[in-house]
Amino acid sequence: MPLTKLDVSGLRNLKPIQLHLSPTLNLFYGSNGSGKTSLLEAAFLLGRGRSFRNRQIQAVINEGQTGCTVFGLSRESSGREIPLGVTRYRQGSGIFKVGGVSVNTASSLAEALPILLINQDGFNLLEGSPQHRRRFLDWGVFHVEQGYQRQFQRFQRTLKQRNSLLRHVRIDTDLLATWDKELVDSAEQITAAREGYLERLLPVLNDVLQELSPELQDIRFALFKGWDEDKTLSEILLEDRSRDQQFKTTHHGPHRADLRIRIDRHNASDVLSRGQLKILAIAMLVAQGYLYHQKTGRHGLYLIDDLAAELDLRHRMLVTRLLGRLGAQVFITGVDKHVLLGLWEGSPPQAIKLFHVEQGEITEEAGD
Repeated sequence: MPLTKLDVSGLRNLKPIQLHLSPTLNLFYGSNGSGKTSLLEAAFLLGRGRSFRNRQIQAVINEGQTGCTVFGLSRESSGREIPLGVTRYRQGSGIFKVGGVSVNTASSLAEALPILLINQDGFNLLEGSPQHRRRFLDWGVFHVEQGYQRQFQRFQRTLKQRNSLLRHVRIDTDLLATWDKELVDSAEQITAAREGYLERLLPVLNDVLQELSPELQDIRFALFKGWDEDKTLSEILLEDRSRDQQFKTTHHGPHRADLRIRIDRHNASDVLSRGQLKILAIAMLVAQGYLYHQKTGRHGLYLIDDLAAELDLRHRMLVTRLLGRLGAQVFITGVDKHVLLGLWEGSPPQAIKLFHVEQGEITEEAGD
């Protein structure tokens, strides 16, 4: 479901823009600080309802504006276009619309416009906290497994209720046992879905690594569920109840899960070079797009910020070849337009749209 049109107003340094997009390759070039990353941020906002650069929405909104708005048209395989819209206000509120209808959660945006982001923060996937790797897994499960969002929301509600009960001075042990049972049931569903997704992803990732960097194929991926696998979660919750009560939080469950990435007995992040870590993180995201297409017949939107600064020329060419073969829509930024165009050498000229970004203004140009 590629974006055919993108309108942006009130976002950072961008002037109000209206772009007509290629369903495959969209290249944005300009000097540093011109607004290239802000354009990617706008597309991300349309698919996630939030920024990838700031947790506080106030930082995203243009100074002097009360809010920012991003509107897009997404085309289905049937040719029907679906309008998508996001408006975020300084006080934190917002309006999300899919198909002209208001929706209450950002998950509806994500379902309509799946986004995969490749930027300098990719190191977080390997060197950051387990939260980054859980998000990686949950993106894939959400987009491949029907009903996962409902299961995940059930677990979050149950966890919230259990933690709320743990904060009481006097705790009804029968009520806590009831929430334990509910937590275990929902945790097992979440974990089974994550394990199933990882099992399907690894062969695809292995193929991507074979093409990008064969020496990385010795890496092993394993899901840590969030509790000791030698015992059931029921047993652990009971054994650790006094600790949970002391700290007023639940220490075990899918919210503590991690995707462990290792070479032999070492964490990959401790062994690999910075360049290898970049390649591995990008390979994981590219593989997600391939698996998503295999399972759904749809494509995600890849937002790639300054690939030339992230990888050497050989690996840049390999990544773009993989993405070109996938046929997904790509927004990619860079400083030099000739470098960008060179990455897609051999692609049909009609498949490429080139945009110049300067002082917040974006202008479509003819390719060389």
